[in-house]
Amino acid sequence: MDVRAKLAGQRILTPMLKLVAPLILLLSSIAAVLLTDSPAPPASYVVAERTDIFTLDPQRMEYNQDLRTCYAIYEGLARWDNDTFAILPAIAETWDVSEDRRTYTFHLRDDAKWSNGDPVRAHDFVYSWRRALMPDTAAAYSGMYFLIEGAENFFGWRSEQMAEYGKRGAGERTSEAAVALRRAAEAHFDETVGVRALDERTFEVRLVRPTSYFLDLCAFGPFYPVHPPTVEEWVSVDARSGRIEQRHDWTKPPLIVTNGPYVVARWRFKRDIRLERNPHYWQPEMVKSDSVEMRIIPNPGGAVLAYETGAVDWVEEVFVDYLPEMIEEQKQGERNNLIKTPNFGTYFWSFNCTEMLPDGRVNPFADARVRRAFAMCVNKKDIVEKVRRQGEPIADTLIPPGSIAGFDEGGSITGLAFDPAGGRALLGEAGWVDRDGDGIPENGDGEPFPMVELLYSTNSYHEDIALAMGAMWEEALGVRSRLAPKESKIYKDDLKKRNYMMARGGWYGDYGDPTTFLNIHRTGDGNNDRGYSDPHFDELLKRAEKAPDDSARMRLLEEAERYTTEETLPVLPLFSYVRYYMFDPETFTGISRHPRITQYLWELEKVK
Repeated sequence: MDVRAKLAGQRILTPMLKLVAPLILLLSSIAAVLLTDSPAPPASYVVAERTDIFTLDPQRMEYNQDLRTCYAIYEGLARWDNDTFAILPAIAETWDVSEDRRTYTFHLRDDAKWSNGDPVRAHDFVYSWRRALMPDTAAAYSGMYFLIEGAENFFGWRSEQMAEYGKRGAGERTSEAAVALRRAAEAHFDETVGVRALDERTFEVRLVRPTSYFLDLCAFGPFYPVHPPTVEEWVSVDARSGRIEQRHDWTKPPLIVTNGPYVVARWRFKRDIRLERNPHYWQPEMVKSDSVEMRIIPNPGGAVLAYETGAVDWVEEVFVDYLPEMIEEQKQGERNNLIKTPNFGTYFWSFNCTEMLPDGRVNPFADARVRRAFAMCVNKKDIVEKVRRQGEPIADTLIPPGSIAGFDEGGSITGLAFDPAGGRALLGEAGWVDRDGDGIPENGDGEPFPMVELLYSTNSYHEDIALAMGAMWEEALGVRSRLAPKESKIYKDDLKKRNYMMARGGWYGDYGDPTTFLNIHRTGDGNNDRGYSDPHFDELLKRAEKAPDDSARMRLLEEAERYTTEETLPVLPLFSYVRYYMFDPETFTGISRHPRITQYLWELEKVK
């Protein structure tokens, strides 16, 4: 809280007073904070979060802590049973699906309201989904909306519309012209995109093709609605660019208006967030606790200490260096509050698959045989058991086995086994042989295999893994490596620019379908940081889109997974993620153990 002491009207009369004045000002400020920043009543339970919320705008969300809060304060057309991930009704009481499985008609419940008492209307969803498809919003998941008829074309059309506007003379780019540009874009959306409000309580969506996981997307936070009148109070249109400018003051209490089980009562940046019951929520009996406090504790050891001293009831992720020792204590029966949960995600290292490296050198990893050879020489068991020591399951595929119903339930996709001799033979087949007896393989021109640079972000466990893999490759292949640690922002920039040879990576699935993982290999995908482009793989995804039924579709996606984990290897999977929660299972209830790690805060309860 920013409190300023007012000294206006006071005159500093002596040099001594000039020296004392800053101290008086500081003490006055502290006193004012102590007097005005009175604590709220204790929350029903307290959560330790490592990172503060980035945004409470659902269309712009992409991080776990944001989405966890989203599911507490907003509600979409549908939601998940977060123990089974079956689809349940939410704001939509029922829905109909057309015979061709392309048109969904959602019937909104009569008693759904915003936290200010306004009814939730079908138009609220039209407005919110249009925001997500406006390039102006910079929504992280705009691409997910491209399943809707006309959505992808609209996104491109709006981008071109703004580009053309920017070419106008300065005299033609006025506030009035910019507003007219926005109105034209909204009209074009209404005419071309397959979403519309048939009436106040009926919302229709037309898809490009049948999509078995569409309802799963409707339960995903970025598809949740915002309250249009509240958002619009903070919207303007930039006269120079024609871009819709959206100030985000509306996401702060007391301005924010939401429609979920809780409302945001307090949000103090990098300190805490307090949620309280929404008095207008349509199903109040579903909410187990009256209030929730999420306390921001960036130091992992501090979060564990806060739990041990009773200051918090749930550590959302235990991230300390001494976690292996805590795991051993749990095994020995010395603690019962460390809860291991599998995650819907995989840790891997990316290969740069492009023909040339940014510095102009020929890239040896452009050859899939070289990528396979390197993968076959990594002893994942040693990395998991001796380097990590946190109990993660070894991953030989990108999609965590058994995580998606109907996908590879027979376990036929095996990935590549640890086989150093096979790896050496494959590297030789690719033309890299130790021709001069110095222990380092050379190509046909006698050039040694280049030093492999391993890009990773600093201040984490990636360095230990990079060192272990480097030692394995030198022993098995005679190839040397060099560490390339980068500060997080620079690491991300280098990754996007493909300024690397190998780089650490990882991916969590966003929805319950294989494409949430496989799409990162698709040519041109925004998350394809490897530059991987394979016509056969792309064709498999296209055929899956047109498959006559879900079974045929899954078989095609299984082949796409097998192809990329056994033949072409754009990534080297190492292990499936796990998460360790910290809570007392006898007194804190409602935590889901499902790999998709979606926790509904309104389901949690501290019991005596």
